Amino acid sequence: MRVFNRIRPHGPFFVKPSLKYHTTAQTGKTKPVAVIGAGISGLSCAQALREAGVDTRVFENAPVVGGRCATRLWQGHLVDTGIQYFTAQTNEFKKELLTRLRQFRPIISPILDRDSKQIKTESGPRFYVLQGNHYFAHLLSQRLDLCLDTPVERVTFNATGAECLGDKYRAVVSSLPGPLTARLFGLSRSPVEYDPCLVALLEYSGTGLGTSRQCYARLLTGGKDGILFSSCENNKAGRIIGDKTVFVVQASPRFSREYAGDPPETWLPLLAQEHENLWHLLPAKATASFGHRWLHARPREDDRQRVDLPKGAFLCGDSLVESDMESVWLDGQRAARDVLAYLADI
Repeated sequence: MRVFNRIRPHGPFFVKPSLKYHTTAQTGKTKPVAVIGAGISGLSCAQALREAGVDTRVFENAPVVGGRCATRLWQGHLVDTGIQYFTAQTNEFKKELLTRLRQFRPIISPILDRDSKQIKTESGPRFYVLQGNHYFAHLLSQRLDLCLDTPVERVTFNATGAECLGDKYRAVVSSLPGPLTARLFGLSRSPVEYDPCLVALLEYSGTGLGTSRQCYARLLTGGKDGILFSSCENNKAGRIIGDKTVFVVQASPRFSREYAGDPPETWLPLLAQEHENLWHLLPAKATASFGHRWLHARPREDDRQRVDLPKGAFLCGDSLVESDMESVWLDGQRAARDVLAYLADI
């Protein structure tokens, strides 16, 4: 398990010890740009602005960076609870991965549908990060002026710029989910509505259980099932310790909406039963379970609409594009270019 020697636990996540993630804001200091949200798109935007020489500060409500690109140390296993894998189709993103990340590997086993037919993708191979997919966000956050555990409820705009937590900025970028951005900027509606997602982590005794050797994951489309996506983390080398098999189960939008307000003990057994039927697992082999809730997980693609933003306000992330890692990273780069063009004109 040499991969663990390079990282140390920090809460439920893994963080590289040499990185610093918190810079205390200085009252009264004026900065040109604020980025709200330290997910992949926000960090991508902030890094691009920093590399262009623009003084930028990033605010994040959580104690860690990454947003829905999340990894948890659970039962001694390293488990991705957010983005399960990523692809690399563009030369721009490939260069970023090879330059900044390097330690990523392909997932060889296929994704199957309900009838055990392989689901092919035009986006190329699927990859994961050895230290957890969340690690990519930590690398992106290097050398940024980053304020963690710092919620920003509202940004006010005027003729000279914007005010955020008592400081003035010439531009503000929101990488938050649409409904949170609408509240942040005082918009009449969200650029897109989101569905919640309930996630179950399930551990079983033994390896090669049921049909886990046949595929990496199962994808159930159509919305009739309780499960949308169920994957086996054993397909990611170095993640699972001991004689165990670990699965990540993402509930369907319908199921997630129905049980979003309930405690995990209500919906975990329902997802586990459907999951065990799907993978032909024996319930007696179950050794541990954990439930997590993402309130703003999946944008409703058919609900997107253009919104009028205040002067100096910008958006990036899956309020505008697909939710995969490459798309939101690229959109952060796009937002940085828009901000640079705006700053050049004022």
